Amino acid sequence: MTKHDILTEQEMSGFAMNQRVVRQIEHFREKMNLEKSQMNILDWGCGRGRAVAWLRADGYNAFGADVDAEPIENCRPLFTARGMDANALISLLEDGEERKFPDDFFHFTCSDGVFEHVRDIEQVAATFERLTVAGGVGVHFFPAHKHVVEIHLFMPFVHWLPENKLRKIYILLWLLLGKGPGWKELRGRSKWEQAHAYYEYSALKTYYRTPRQITEVFARHGFKVDFISLADFGLERHPLLARLAGFRVLRPLLDWGMRNVGQVGLLITKKKC
Repeated sequence: MTKHDILTEQEMSGFAMNQRVVRQIEHFREKMNLEKSQMNILDWGCGRGRAVAWLRADGYNAFGADVDAEPIENCRPLFTARGMDANALISLLEDGEERKFPDDFFHFTCSDGVFEHVRDIEQVAATFERLTVAGGVGVHFFPAHKHVVEIHLFMPFVHWLPENKLRKIYILLWLLLGKGPGWKELRGRSKWEQAHAYYEYSALKTYYRTPRQITEVFARHGFKVDFISLADFGLERHPLLARLAGFRVLRPLLDWGMRNVGQVGLLITKKKC
C-alpha cells in the first residue's frame, strides 16, 4: 500500500507497530510513571496515520503530523468509522511548521524512516523543542548516512555519489541491469526518464546526515542526544548480531557501525530547566 491508497480496516488488521518503537514507548512510560491514556505521543511523519490508529487502539493518547495532505485525507474514512476526529488528531504541517498542538504537550515523539526525508532538520528540532515537555523524549529510527544499499531505490552506494550526472548515469546502469524500485507511476517510461525521476528523488527527497551533524542540531535546541545501542535495538531476527552484542568489548565498534552504516536509533531528551 502507498500514500495514495485509502486506509482500511483490512489493512490495519495486518499492520503491526514497529516493536522497537513500542519497547521504547513502554520503557519511558514506566519511567515517567504514566498510564497509557496519560501519555501524549506524536508520530512525526505519520502518513496515513496507521501508527496513530494502532497506538490509540492500544490505549495511548496518540497524535500525528505530516507535510503531505493526501495521506492524511486517506486516513479519514477509517478514523471516522472508529469515532476519531482526524482534524483534531493529525496536523498538516504548513511550510514545514507545526501549528496545531500546544507547547510542552508531548511526552514522547517518534518516527520511523522519516528523518532521511527532512530537508530542514533545524526546523524539526525547534518544533520538538516547543512541543516536548521538559524531560520528554523522542525516539527516531532512520537509515545511517553510509548504509550500503539506498533503501528507497534499492541500489548500492547511490547516495554516496555527488549530486550530478555521474549519479544519474549510475542509476541508469542499475536500471539497465533490471534493478530499481519499479515505481508504478514510471511504468512505460524510458530507462533514461526513469533514471532522471529516481535521480531527482535521491537529490531532492533524501538527506543523509552524520551522527555528529544530528547531535549538534538537537543539542542547540535544548536536547540531550544519545544513540540507541545495538544491544538495545531488538535483535530477534538477527541471532548472530545478538550474540556479538553480548560481548562488551565489541559493543563500541558495533554501535559505531549501526550509527554510520546500519540504522540510526536517535534518542533525544528535552533538558529540564
